[in-house]
Formats: sequence, C-alpha cells, structure tokens
Amino acid sequence: MKCAICRSGKTEKGFATVVLEKDETVLVFKRVPSDICDTCGEQYISSEVNRSLLHHAREELNRNVTLEMLNFVPKESVNSMR
Repeated sequence: MKCAICRSGKTEKGFATVVLEKDETVLVFKRVPSDICDTCGEQYISSEVNRSLLHHAREELNRNVTLEMLNFVPKESVNSMR
C-alpha cells in the first residue's frame, strides 16, 4: 500500500506501540500488528485490530487502572484461551 501521508513510501508489515489515554488512565499496548511506511514511519492499524484494542481498553478501564503496559493479544486469541 502506498503511504497516504508522505505519498512516496510503501507500507510493510510490522509492529507498533499504541498509547491510549482517557481521563486519568494511560494504556500502552506493545507489539500491535500494523503496516508501517518505509519512508516516514506512519503506522496503519486495521479496523479489526482497532476493534480488539478498544475491547481490551474498555476491560482495563473497568479495572480502574491508572497506567498499564500490555503486549497486544488479538481478541480472537483471548476468546480461544477461555
């Protein structure tokens, strides 16, 4: 895929770190699958991965955490472990 930001780079599969903040809570998700521009470094996350991130974020917010660093695990993997 051609990068929508710099318009000259191409994206490659990789992993990103995503930081989500709401009120007093900060969640850091490591190793999030994404497409990353080989020129400018812009990160693109699929809608499926985004839904999974938001699902995990809601769970952490319900636990009332203030700061949490997590390795990303797709929602489907979590469901199969139960």
